[in-house]
Amino acid sequence: MRARCVALTFDDGPGEYTARLLDGLKAAGAYATFFMLGQNIMGNEALLKRMVQEGHEVANHSWSHPQMTKLSSGAVRWEVQRTNDAIQAASGVRPTMFRPPYGATDARVGRAVAMPQILWSVDSLDWQHRSVSTNIRIGTSEPKTGGIVLFHDIHKASVDAIPHVLSGLKRRGFTFVTVSQLFQGHKLKPGHQYLQAERPLPKPKPAAPSGTPSGAPSGTPSGAPSTPSGAPSEIPSGAPTGTPPHPSPPGTRSATPLLPSAPAS
Repeated sequence: MRARCVALTFDDGPGEYTARLLDGLKAAGAYATFFMLGQNIMGNEALLKRMVQEGHEVANHSWSHPQMTKLSSGAVRWEVQRTNDAIQAASGVRPTMFRPPYGATDARVGRAVAMPQILWSVDSLDWQHRSVSTNIRIGTSEPKTGGIVLFHDIHKASVDAIPHVLSGLKRRGFTFVTVSQLFQGHKLKPGHQYLQAERPLPKPKPAAPSGTPSGAPSGTPSGAPSTPSGAPSEIPSGAPTGTPPHPSPPGTRSATPLLPSAPAS
């Protein structure tokens, strides 16, 4: 809350570009959070160990990138628990956060996942445009303090853009932290959805002294936010999110449909 912090997050890996991404993050002294697919971990165990050793956060993005709202509660638990087990076996760390594929979730899925669900405040849409310049523009101009930015480390254009994104955000005064660091001091609730962390609200002005003319303001204006100071931006469990969808990474599933109104991840 005392610094301009932002959390860069990377979905759907690890993949062939993840090692180069880690090189760029290390060179910039930046930390990130990796929401990984369980099915991509085998053969990439060394990358997970490196992530942990270099201060990054490992997190759960399901085993096979299904739309969770179309699965039974038992199948949701299987996707999550199997991935948690694989990440822990490879890295020595058990994930504490989950990101639903496509951002598609509801109250039932939240109960089955039983972990805080981390969404995002900035979607790079890198899976769609595959453009280095667009990634740089979105990544450097759109993040705000306390924001969570979504990229994918399975796309070359995204990884190519990150060094420029890091330098651009540094010029804007940002510090790069993991999602857990971003929410430090706030207990995230299992099943709830989180978009960003917020700075404390300014203290309300003291009441006007007696004798102030009738109708003069005497404190916080009507309609001012009532969020507790420094509280994270949270969506009630099961609320729709409304970010555009995107397909699974190559090789995870064939002919993955685009969801008509589900959010992306």
